[in-house]
Amino acid sequence: MKDTLYIWIFGSLLSVVWGENLYELLQSRSDLSQFADLVTKDELVLTLLKFRQGTLFAPTNDAIQMHRGPKDSNFLLYHLSNVALTLDKLEQSVTSELPGNPPLWVTRRKIPESEDFEHFINNAKVIEADVKGTTQSQEQQVLHIIDEALESTVPVNKDSSLSNPDALRLLEKANAFGLSGMQVTDFFQRIIATDRTKIFSTPGGSTFFIPVNKGFETVSREKVDSKVVDGHVVPGAVIFTRASIPGRPIKTLTFGDNIKVTLAMNNDSIPGSPGGYQPSVQSNTRSGDYNHPKGVVISSIVKANIPVKNGVVHLIEKPLVVIDKDMVNFLKEERNGRLQEFYKVVKDYAPDFMEEITRAGELTLFAPSNDAFINADQDILSRLLANSEKLREVLQLHLVRRRVSSDDIELRTVVEVDTADRHRKLYFNAIGQLSNRTLTVEGGGVNATIVQGDIAALNGLVHIVDKILGIPSASMLDKILSDPMMSDSATLGSQSGFNLRLGDTNRKYTYFVPSNDAWLKIQRNHASTHKKLFMGGFGYQSEQALEHHLLIGRGMKIADLEELFQNSKSDRTQIQMLRGRLNLRVEKTQGDYYIERDGIRARVIRPDVQCTNGVIHVIDEVLIHPRDVSVSSSCIRELSVLASIFSSVLAFRSL
Repeated sequence: MKDTLYIWIFGSLLSVVWGENLYELLQSRSDLSQFADLVTKDELVLTLLKFRQGTLFAPTNDAIQMHRGPKDSNFLLYHLSNVALTLDKLEQSVTSELPGNPPLWVTRRKIPESEDFEHFINNAKVIEADVKGTTQSQEQQVLHIIDEALESTVPVNKDSSLSNPDALRLLEKANAFGLSGMQVTDFFQRIIATDRTKIFSTPGGSTFFIPVNKGFETVSREKVDSKVVDGHVVPGAVIFTRASIPGRPIKTLTFGDNIKVTLAMNNDSIPGSPGGYQPSVQSNTRSGDYNHPKGVVISSIVKANIPVKNGVVHLIEKPLVVIDKDMVNFLKEERNGRLQEFYKVVKDYAPDFMEEITRAGELTLFAPSNDAFINADQDILSRLLANSEKLREVLQLHLVRRRVSSDDIELRTVVEVDTADRHRKLYFNAIGQLSNRTLTVEGGGVNATIVQGDIAALNGLVHIVDKILGIPSASMLDKILSDPMMSDSATLGSQSGFNLRLGDTNRKYTYFVPSNDAWLKIQRNHASTHKKLFMGGFGYQSEQALEHHLLIGRGMKIADLEELFQNSKSDRTQIQMLRGRLNLRVEKTQGDYYIERDGIRARVIRPDVQCTNGVIHVIDEVLIHPRDVSVSSSCIRELSVLASIFSSVLAFRSL
């Protein structure tokens, strides 16, 4: 009995000293049982996990089930390193135990809005780290749990001479690595022809984007010169898709004094694709020359995350940097991609618009994303598609007959521009810090964000936006409260009950809203009138002033007003406003519209801001005279006395 007790105590002490080895750690975890079963059947790996120091990156059961490749000894060895490394000891790469000792690439990425970091091994995320084990000989072991099985790059015929290939060797022997379904010979030949082979065999860690042969069907091979080849390589950074920061530009080898090309990776929303998203990469030629014009080229990643000795390879659908398609062919190319909903609408409901964007010359198209159509009010969208004239107006609102780049918007060299819809303009803004600007475009009362800018076509630029312009989603009240250009009118309307009616979506309104600059003119030229309106004590007078600007019962666009004026057969026509009549005169001078009321001539600086319950026209003058704001001097004196008393009370209470 005593002997049994001593043996049990001694065994317990050994367990405390030695701890569990990697195999025992695997067996103790139900979420790693499938990987443990594979190890149990492999004598070599089982021995390594029991008796030798090392680091194991163990995929969860879910990760094993998702893995479609072989689950043999090589698969297991690729998850194992012969050095015990906790998370803080991991450097850029870790040597695996797979024959040829190919590296496992490590990415340490800061979590947004947090001080913490997350770690990736190749494309797998570490979800639990630093589970420590010990062999019986006191050698240290470390277990990290990952959410995706690691896929190695091994030759199909297990030719040992091809173990641990670099990027050049992979391209040279693509068929031997099972890439026969995605031929890359065209790009490989351009690498040789431009004498860039050394780039793809240089040791270190880089990211290589390789277009497949199909992408050369519409691209002249001669356009893929040394600058273009270098524009497919990110030196000194190994970027797997999940570990990338979406949209973050990174310098390529083509980043010199004359030509500057960056690359950025994204996940594009594409209905019908696995998970609803498709990884892509975009090149941005920020500075170019005649043979390498500025602009963005986007290519889908058709096979991602192929690890190689000197980094990672991604196969892409077409060459980057090279601008080879006009706007129509770009949209056709996107018929199953990030603009498939927009393409479907244009193709099925507005073929004339497709013809319009084939015109020569510089165009800029603001194309709504797939999400823009998915998130739009489906009832409004259905009615729009059933009305070809209205649909054409909306589509023309998205088209500008000149080139407008992101730099133009960001640097404020273009703040507004005419559209193909002759009555409406687009208005641009840049929000945020210079290093992290959000670019917006407003058209027809809808403010959209440019989610992908400067996609280059032979006849212009395409910007992808997150909303459909001209399909309103905000009431008139929501619009004036959120628009900085109308904030003074919103403030004035809040002093009484005037603003409340603007939230009524059961009625239609036409509202000529004075801009902030219009009110500033009143302050400069009629200071006492401005003071009466904005001092806060005369809500009736404030409401009275705004009622001269509001028409109830109809939402009239500028074209409706123009038609009404022309049909009047007079130099003026009267419109009954909420207060008084507007002696309307509408004229178009050098592309701008003007209206008149009682001798006051105002320019419509933003026509047709459409809302769910009407139309706003922002004007540069206030359509009232000082005599329209009548406040007796006794009222002002009474208000001043009350203000003085109130100030005295506050002063007394502070003592």
